[in-house]
Amino acid sequence: MSARITGIATIRVDGQEIPTERGATLNPGGVNRNTKMAGRRVYYNEEPVAPTLQATVLHTEELDLIDVGSIRNATVLFECDNGQDYMLTGAFVTETTELNSGEGTFRLNMAARTCERI
Repeated sequence: MSARITGIATIRVDGQEIPTERGATLNPGGVNRNTKMAGRRVYYNEEPVAPTLQATVLHTEELDLIDVGSIRNATVLFECDNGQDYMLTGAFVTETTELNSGEGTFRLNMAARTCERI
């Protein structure tokens, strides 16, 4: 029996589909554990990590670069073609959107308050 892996993700921001190239990434957040050694004993402390999303967006006639760059407090759906979907809440753009006119694309970098599988 074979199992399907994610190959394409569809990204929707407040219901609007954002046209993206393949290769979008989703980090659901959580904690990083930093290790410390004392002799032969291992210890760790935890550092919270916010959920993040990164994608390369196609700059179409319908998509305003400035509007996308000003997104904040949005609900974002990251829909995987293997049937798993994730919802980010309180999402916001973390970096300015920079248009690459040679490729017709720009990077979308977002962070969010929460991420959960739906």
